[in-house]
Amino acid sequence: MLVAAFLLCTQVARSQDPTFTWDMPPPDAQLAADTTEIPIGMGAIFVPAIVPAIEAPSAILVVDDDVREINVGERVLVRPGSYVVIVGSGSPSQGVGQPVEVVEGRTTLVPVKWGALRVEVTDERRVPHRGAYDILRADTREPFGTGFGADTLQGEQLTTWMLPPGLYRIVRQGANYRSLTNWLTVYVPEAGLVRYRLVSDEETGEFLAGGQLLPDDFGTVGKRSRTLFSTLVLGVDGSLVHTQNVVGFANQMIGSASVFADGQLGWNNDPHFVSLLMQVEEGASQIRPVGEDPLPLVKGVDRLRGDLLYTWYITPAIGPYARGAGETQAFATNVLTTSDTTFLSTLSDGTVQTDFVAANGTFLVADPWAPTIVREGAGINTRFITNRWFNLNWRVGLGLRQNLYGGALLLADLPATPEVEYVQVESFNEQGVESTIVLKALLPGWAVYATDVELFAGFETFTKPSVEWRNTLSLRVTRNLSLNYYLNVDYLPVVVESAQLQQSILLRASWEIL
Repeated sequence: MLVAAFLLCTQVARSQDPTFTWDMPPPDAQLAADTTEIPIGMGAIFVPAIVPAIEAPSAILVVDDDVREINVGERVLVRPGSYVVIVGSGSPSQGVGQPVEVVEGRTTLVPVKWGALRVEVTDERRVPHRGAYDILRADTREPFGTGFGADTLQGEQLTTWMLPPGLYRIVRQGANYRSLTNWLTVYVPEAGLVRYRLVSDEETGEFLAGGQLLPDDFGTVGKRSRTLFSTLVLGVDGSLVHTQNVVGFANQMIGSASVFADGQLGWNNDPHFVSLLMQVEEGASQIRPVGEDPLPLVKGVDRLRGDLLYTWYITPAIGPYARGAGETQAFATNVLTTSDTTFLSTLSDGTVQTDFVAANGTFLVADPWAPTIVREGAGINTRFITNRWFNLNWRVGLGLRQNLYGGALLLADLPATPEVEYVQVESFNEQGVESTIVLKALLPGWAVYATDVELFAGFETFTKPSVEWRNTLSLRVTRNLSLNYYLNVDYLPVVVESAQLQQSILLRASWEIL
């Protein structure tokens, strides 16, 4: 056993440069921490964990015709004999299988011949979301499955793929190897952990960027020995465009500029975890016709956001959480008119206000700090089921919502009228029960179903809860053909009484002719 442990640790150390550092201690340290005694007449198998067992699929133990799942990172008692251990996130045939021999009274360490890949999905502002993607093997073009991001700002945890070493393609859900857009590549080394960030549009699923992260980058689960990690990114950009005597363009000069600050802070003192996200984006533009006075300055982006989350995992599967989030804009919002325009604003008391704005003037639709949306909540995070076939997470707690619209105007224009109509929205507060259910299931026949439901039931409107329900069913028919079904159901009775339904079926097919 000592020889096996030495060879295993040597192999892990050799394969890992700091870029691929594990989240878990080396195999010998993991084994030493497991105090399970081996009874007389029994032996044991130990499959080292690259990441915490709750974040990765279980291993498969095969002996003769008996097949069962075993946990990684812990000593598993078995009778002496010959076994095969399979580690992988796809079907068992896609995993890394290794024969092992178990001797009475000893623990057999399984050599780490597989690699690990964790994909973090965010939008262009580094805000995490549950975006989907597919993973394909580059050399064989074989699909390994569909993955999903996690809303880590609400306490959800990312899962980690266990894969045979090699080059992989990450493609948009339902696409195939021949896709010329929305694809990225990543190399997964033997006995290494790859931390990858995929930037995609949450609404459309379009890929915007992607790449491997270093262990110290925020958004990954860093080394367990590191308690505090942080990052701060500052940026500025601007442009000046001048056109004169150009066909199809006005004689004018357009100047624009913007600044942003993106800061994140994490504190990890297992089992306690705190994350803080702070973002500021401000920008404006101005048009100056040649020989005329400049038009009014109009803001292009105005956004301040903050998210704070505290989670205490009493066990790896359950723990309380407390969170707060807020988003607002610091400056007034004005609409620039290109021609003489009459605005009809229906105020909250039912009266209609008429405003006439001459061409190249502005119309005020929101004061500074309006709207400001604030959310607070506290409750329990749980993971009911976590295995290679099903993942079920449930969050439930008490929630507060402050919707501070401050009399801002909402566009409700009627195309049949020459005027432009707006409706005033007043502030309102809500207190109630919040809950989120996230389910991912691998179904027979290469079908993957994912659903997440967010509920909020105010105490005063408990019988009419707000519901945001997202469903995705992906079926890989062949290597070149996939079928995807999407269903979104939104019921927001505070805004509109009727449920909002959106569904689509997408069939993707492509063939390599030459």
